[in-house]
Amino acid sequence: MSAKVKWIYLAAFLDLFAVSLIVPSMGAHLKGLGASYFMIGMMTSIYALTQLLSGPVIGSWSDKIGRQKLFVTIYLIVGCCYLLIGLVNSYYIILLLRAAIGVFKHGQVLIRTIVTDQIPIENQSSLFGHLKSIAGISFTIGPAIGGHLSELDGGFRYVACCTGFLLFLNSVIGYLYLDDVTKNDASEQQKKNEHRSKSLRQEITEAVHSLADVNWRLFGQVFALKFVLDMSAGLYHSNYNLKIQERFNITPKISGYTIAFQSFVGVITGLFVTKINDKLYNSDADYKKRNMHGYILMVVGYLGIYFASSLRVFLLWTVVLKTSHMFLRIILTDMLMRKCPPSQTGSVVGTSNSVSNLARLVTPVVAGVFEDTWETNSANFLAALVASIGIFIALGISRSHPKSQ
Repeated sequence: MSAKVKWIYLAAFLDLFAVSLIVPSMGAHLKGLGASYFMIGMMTSIYALTQLLSGPVIGSWSDKIGRQKLFVTIYLIVGCCYLLIGLVNSYYIILLLRAAIGVFKHGQVLIRTIVTDQIPIENQSSLFGHLKSIAGISFTIGPAIGGHLSELDGGFRYVACCTGFLLFLNSVIGYLYLDDVTKNDASEQQKKNEHRSKSLRQEITEAVHSLADVNWRLFGQVFALKFVLDMSAGLYHSNYNLKIQERFNITPKISGYTIAFQSFVGVITGLFVTKINDKLYNSDADYKKRNMHGYILMVVGYLGIYFASSLRVFLLWTVVLKTSHMFLRIILTDMLMRKCPPSQTGSVVGTSNSVSNLARLVTPVVAGVFEDTWETNSANFLAALVASIGIFIALGISRSHPKSQ
């Protein structure tokens, strides 16, 4: 493993670990400030909306000014925002800060584009799998540590400061170790000089205009599959703790352990995806079989969870669900990267991230209406219906398109 890959892994871990420290305790903190459940939900939606709108622009902008410069900048801004969240006591100021975080919090997008830029294509699938596993580890241990810190006197402030510090540390890592790809010295220097001479407005305008150059028809199926994946997962995770505690009469502590268990399953799956691809899908060049099998397993998992009569049976079906979910996340990322021309990686990955945020934006509302109309567990059945759409999309997958030069 090269030193560059190790720093990429560390940056990905710190990004997600920092966020997982503070997000679980954010709701309780806002409640203490007098916010209603509607206001807390509105904050989540605004964050998703700003992520949705800014994703393609940030990705395209990184194509213009370079990954490293943008990486350092966004982590400095987001780190400052989280520090301020811990210091202020106004819901509306925190709302504005969360909106700002939504605009700039695209570190995972930049990490994926750095991988695509600097890692040989034959190694990218394995590396993406490891990154997904790192995400699982982050969200397994982060909430537990954040929960312990938040129980201290003034604990939320400590959590916010830790989050800000870790994001500042990521900015330093980006500055020191995640340099951009070295190209022809003359042409690279010319580009740098051009970048220096451009105003911020010009750079952003060019980034937006470059989105029009992307062949979106080429990526339509991948984006549709990703939307289905994220929406079904969002339905499952919506109010997860409340639903499982009510359904199986368990404590918050036990529900936390179920989350850790599912994260662990995802981590293990991520480590073995490359071997699964090599042994079972060597001839699946268009990713059709992998998507078919993944979405079929996901539908079975959701239905098993819906009909589960006990916590043990529930956990058994979560193994099926989380295995298929992690498998699909990795292969969809790999599928997208193999279709994407190198010059448009940032734009395409940024838009892919926006597809996920669109799903996160609409899912809480859909789940709420569905659960208010029927039973609480009904969102899992709806998740199965949504996931089944992925099977039909996979049936229509055409042959892979080669990358444009």
